[in-house]
Amino acid sequence: MIKARELIWLRWLPFLCVLCGSVYSSKRPNILFIMVDDMGWNDVSYHGSDQIITPNLDTLATQSVILQQYYSEAICTPARTALLTGKYPMRLGMHGMPLYNSEDRGIPITEQLFPEYLKKLGYCTHLVGKWHVGMSRRQFLPLSRGYDSHYGTRGGFVDYYTHHKVEGWPNGRQFFGLDFFDDDIPQNEEDRYIVDALTERAIKIIQNHNESRPLFLHLAHTAPHAGNEGGLLQPPLFSTVRNRHIAHSDRRLYAEMVTHLDTHIGKVVRALANKGILQDTIIVFVSDNGAPTVGQFNNWGVNLPFRGKKQTPWEGAVRVPAFIWHSSFKPKVWDGIMHITDWMPTLLAAAGGEIGTGIDGVNQWNSIRGEGESKRNDVLIAIEDSATNVYAAYRSGDYKIIVGNVSGLSNGYYGSDFLRLKESPPDYFPSLRSSDVAKVFEKLGMQLDYDQVLAMRKASVIRQLDGVRDLIPCEPTPTRGCLYNVRQDPSESHNLWSRATKIAALLTSRLRALWSMQQRRGPLALDARSDPANFDYIWVPWLNDTMPGDTNNNNSGTNTTANNIDAGILENTYLVNKSDLDTRTVASVVGCDRATGFRNLLCLLKSVV
Repeated sequence: MIKARELIWLRWLPFLCVLCGSVYSSKRPNILFIMVDDMGWNDVSYHGSDQIITPNLDTLATQSVILQQYYSEAICTPARTALLTGKYPMRLGMHGMPLYNSEDRGIPITEQLFPEYLKKLGYCTHLVGKWHVGMSRRQFLPLSRGYDSHYGTRGGFVDYYTHHKVEGWPNGRQFFGLDFFDDDIPQNEEDRYIVDALTERAIKIIQNHNESRPLFLHLAHTAPHAGNEGGLLQPPLFSTVRNRHIAHSDRRLYAEMVTHLDTHIGKVVRALANKGILQDTIIVFVSDNGAPTVGQFNNWGVNLPFRGKKQTPWEGAVRVPAFIWHSSFKPKVWDGIMHITDWMPTLLAAAGGEIGTGIDGVNQWNSIRGEGESKRNDVLIAIEDSATNVYAAYRSGDYKIIVGNVSGLSNGYYGSDFLRLKESPPDYFPSLRSSDVAKVFEKLGMQLDYDQVLAMRKASVIRQLDGVRDLIPCEPTPTRGCLYNVRQDPSESHNLWSRATKIAALLTSRLRALWSMQQRRGPLALDARSDPANFDYIWVPWLNDTMPGDTNNNNSGTNTTANNIDAGILENTYLVNKSDLDTRTVASVVGCDRATGFRNLLCLLKSVV
């Protein structure tokens, strides 16, 4: 049953669309950008796995341009920052650890975000799902950053049923409350499974869209991210658990979440077809980062054959499922390097717009839709500059370098046991033929071709061409890094550091220059005034009386020095490593005169490469 609030929202939606832009062109494509949360490379079947069958995604993918060497960021907040700004997150102090709900930080309000560019081109802009790039102040929220509407969560994750976030602080303290909103209205009465709720809102936006203007629908699912610690795996209730062929019980529950997500993505594609706008729509599908196979908030996703997991500098954290579909595209597996920062200039070009210099993203539109090579030859993969770990990773051409301190991270290969089958999986091609997307395509005269589907799937499988495997996988030390030819050795199992010293020196020099450009984050500062118990157990902005950059602001868009943190603020603030307060200022250049330990890694490497 549609609730009264939803009826009010639907009544106003056409007026939102009329007001949503200043420039209009009927030739601009609609854009559906689907981002899922913590899905690993081996969690979709179009990459060759028969374990978790994803028929809707596979049907789309095999008719798309599959991005075989697509890089995201290693974790949530940096990935979303890169998408929305077209910049490496380290330029904005948004790299490293993801945002806590109780942290006063966000994408600086001086940054113009992707939906703001689209609005200038006449687009209606809607965010359905996860935000996670600032929620302490209204200025950080989606409605202040270019979206006409937002239905979903503002922080990193919630329970799939109660939509509450339980946040644990490093000192053991816990805050908890509702994090689910329809624009500014808390959804206390929402009781649907979160994938269903987000899907139904996306479908309503499509159904009620005013076609006189192009549509940008950013569908940012919270699945298959783990829930709160008391319920990490949360498949839909009151339904039969499928995927009986999967031997590992936890992996089977995870597969049920992915299967449900795949089904609901199919429903959104069907809604576009029913509206008559599918063939005029660009559909992008990506994961924000790799799966956390093990460790905190693990979800039993698998990144194999890649090394590592979420929040590491290894390929398993950043090489994620990605493809782009349009009815005019010739299906192919594109082997060009692409980074998440490229989406903003690429999709703006597809929409007939452009963006000037000053970003890290590059326009890949002509290369993707044609037969061109990538416009990108290198990518900054990771920079972490915290009290616990200091490391960086960078790729240029076929080679990737990792330097710094990765001790304590998940540096191995995870999930092979989770891939075991106890019986035969469902037949692949019949599963695709019965999907919603396949049925939609058939009505539009686009029949699935058995040979083409299998050829695309085969071409999407990662090939390990380097047969040499180190007995002990390389981990960087203070005096040497790890170097791989990731085109030949995507599993990062054959270290070339001592054999290719000139390449190592060149990549180190480039990485040193990028390292010097970072905006230092400073220590983690959590604000007790954010406690949802103060607001009827709802996570709401708690600093609306000040602007980012004020002296009462702790690390929100601009870093704050120790002199700016008065005693009253400190009473309500939990600071990790208070002795590091003098590092909270922006470091435009990282010199070698006062650097110590692993923070001196790039200076040390000058003399050993």
